[in-house]
Amino acid sequence: MDLYERENLQDFLVSLFGNQAQSWPMNEKVFNLTFELVAESTACSSAMDVVPRPLPYGANPFTWLKKQVRGAFIRRLNENKEQYVVCLRAAAVRMVRRFQMAAQGI
Repeated sequence: MDLYERENLQDFLVSLFGNQAQSWPMNEKVFNLTFELVAESTACSSAMDVVPRPLPYGANPFTWLKKQVRGAFIRRLNENKEQYVVCLRAAAVRMVRRFQMAAQGI
């Protein structure tokens, strides 16, 4: 990895794990775990696409439901899928120990 890739990787990990990631060396193990984390959160993000959004107060439930189904379908078709932050953070919580061990070379 070059310097810019390491800086970008570290910035991403600090956004998920906080300041503890500042001291982690950006090595291949940490990169591979980051790849795994994003892949794991992709499944969660795909599931989040079909979760209905909140029903506004006073809205017609049938009109709202039709709109939610259309919206979920459009989100599934979107080519430029983004990760939901909640999915990334959930994966990060599950994998924090693995990242700490990889940073220590274990």
